[in-house]
Amino acid sequence: MTIPSNQDTLQQAILDCTAEPQTPDQLLRQLSKRGIKANRREMQEALSALVERAELMRARNSRYAHPEYFGCFRGTFCGTGRSYSFVTPEGGGEDIFIPPHRDGGAWNGDRVLVHYLEKTGHRRGASRRNETRREAEVYRILEEKREELVGTLALRGKMVVFRADNGKYPDIVIGKKHTGGAHPGDRVAVQVVFRGGDKYLPQGVVVQTFGAADSMEASIAAILHENSILDEFPQEVLQEADHIGPTVSEADCVGRLDLRDTVLFTIDGDSAKDFDDAVSLESLPNGRFRLGVHIADVSHYVRPGTHLNEEAFRRGTSVYYPGHVVPMLPFALSNGICSLNPEVDRLAFSVLVELDSGGTRGTVAFHRSVIRSSARLTYNQVNLALTDQPCTVPAALIPTLKQMNALAHTLHALRLTRGALELNIPECEIDCDEQGNVSTVSQRERGDAEHLIEEFMLLANEAVAEHLFKQSMACVYRVHESPDPQKLQEFARQARLFGFRLSDDDLKDTCALQEVLHRSEGKDFQYALSTLLLRAMARARYAPDNLGHYGLAAKYYLHFTSPIRRYPDLVVHRMLAKQLDGQQSSADDRAFCTEAAVQSSDREVAADNAERQIDKLYQALYLSQFLGEEFSGYVSSVTNFGIFVCLDNLIEGLVRLDTMQNDWFEYDPERMILIGKRTGQRYYLGRRVRIKVANASPTSGQIDFLLVPGETH
Repeated sequence: MTIPSNQDTLQQAILDCTAEPQTPDQLLRQLSKRGIKANRREMQEALSALVERAELMRARNSRYAHPEYFGCFRGTFCGTGRSYSFVTPEGGGEDIFIPPHRDGGAWNGDRVLVHYLEKTGHRRGASRRNETRREAEVYRILEEKREELVGTLALRGKMVVFRADNGKYPDIVIGKKHTGGAHPGDRVAVQVVFRGGDKYLPQGVVVQTFGAADSMEASIAAILHENSILDEFPQEVLQEADHIGPTVSEADCVGRLDLRDTVLFTIDGDSAKDFDDAVSLESLPNGRFRLGVHIADVSHYVRPGTHLNEEAFRRGTSVYYPGHVVPMLPFALSNGICSLNPEVDRLAFSVLVELDSGGTRGTVAFHRSVIRSSARLTYNQVNLALTDQPCTVPAALIPTLKQMNALAHTLHALRLTRGALELNIPECEIDCDEQGNVSTVSQRERGDAEHLIEEFMLLANEAVAEHLFKQSMACVYRVHESPDPQKLQEFARQARLFGFRLSDDDLKDTCALQEVLHRSEGKDFQYALSTLLLRAMARARYAPDNLGHYGLAAKYYLHFTSPIRRYPDLVVHRMLAKQLDGQQSSADDRAFCTEAAVQSSDREVAADNAERQIDKLYQALYLSQFLGEEFSGYVSSVTNFGIFVCLDNLIEGLVRLDTMQNDWFEYDPERMILIGKRTGQRYYLGRRVRIKVANASPTSGQIDFLLVPGETH
């Protein structure tokens, strides 16, 4: 139920007055002094609502105050599958330990109100640097998490029970009538209908069956389902897509800048099927260049109020995993009429930027256009052409490509000079054969062609962001806020272990941070240090306000260049079209951009999670053929339960502490190091080691390594 605005005002005023306990009468008097009138009934309604949401707590003497006054706080309950658990505070900060039997019946993911317990002394296994730690108990469950759970059916005596994959939930009984045709050993999704009590076990209903739990296909289907990623499109969406047709009509071209005679082309990966960006470069009489970035005009086909738009909004983004794509748009659009295929007319948005030889930006023009790509080039082809090796790139395009490459290097240097960060964390590339088996796993190579496209897309994104901001248009920006200073201090402490000393001023200067990364190049700890800095930074997200982009050192930034696979880009196209038509954005536009930003951020997180989890399955599938074989790698993470080792092909696995039998190791969290008590052997970030593959499960993605004795470098 929506709270009336006067209640909103009253509740906020009450919160402002209750840092210390207050009775209702005291509150009425304080509010009256502030000019806020309320009677006893309104006061009681407001207090009850605030207590219900745990924004206030009521003492026995009818005094109300913030939960913090009573030693309480709100947070998310994090189960562990063991007797103890943790709660993540809503206001940020370290997780709080919940001892056994103090969980108040909460389940993983529940929103809870917890109460601090008296400080406890040192517990066995805790760090000796932290002789006391805060513990709490769950005081009240504020909101139960009602999402479906994914796991496996099993027999427990004669009962069929569900066991969650993450092990963070109790066994859930599935009645015979509620199995949905699934059998013990199947991976399923379950909806909990009863959480159980003193006499009864929790109960649930199977809502979807994915197949045998020991099959990789079932694991992939479960991961997609868990992240609300649907492979198939609703029938009405497919019908709308098919109705659009495969070609551009002359009527569609009316009012557009005709660039069909301009030489432009796409550059993408070998396996790409959808091409949403093309580039062009022309020399001007004044000695400058005109760079053209031409992006598929998806907004012409996917319009508000259509089934296509609703489904694209729901999906938010395309999802990619080895050999597969779950597209945001049906293939009739993504691979057809919206894709900038060669030698066919396509509708586009063109950003035309004048640049001098030093990369300084001059005039920028934005047009709805009609284009015709001259060629579909690949990164491999262009990289060969740029190094004068034999290739299949049309000879007439090679001089333009070399001019583009020189310009891209100039733009890149300018970007680093202004303070942009370049982490250079390598990416894993997984190639599959026609049968879906993994043929190779390797580090993805990035040459000048990849960097060329990246620089031109960044330039277009910034230009559109600045234009729409200065035109006061509603928009969806891509924002990357400044890191938490405390996290940067933590990075500085860790960087010191590698010989880098960073002052407080250095931590405020991205150029100083980039210099640290530059000086680490070629060192064993290079990628580990880059990953530590990445973890210190905030996650980029979408927002309706222009908050800048920390990592790019950009005052204005958004996503404009991939509307086939990202919904925020599609929204930006609509706002740009509206501005080019001379219209102003409305309050409804602003509200929709806010909603789209939240939805797109959420779907991006879900897609990233799914892609990462599925990649682990394929990596495990690949390594499963090398059980018992030895490989070299480096320590990528150090924990109190073992070390993670990253192989040279970027597959990561765990060396469990209990398998390191040649010594008794202690974990030093401040230095992120394991130290052998007997031998003094040390395992730290970046250390080169040699391992043996002990286990690789294509159904869970779990990979386990063993250290090879005497083979550590």
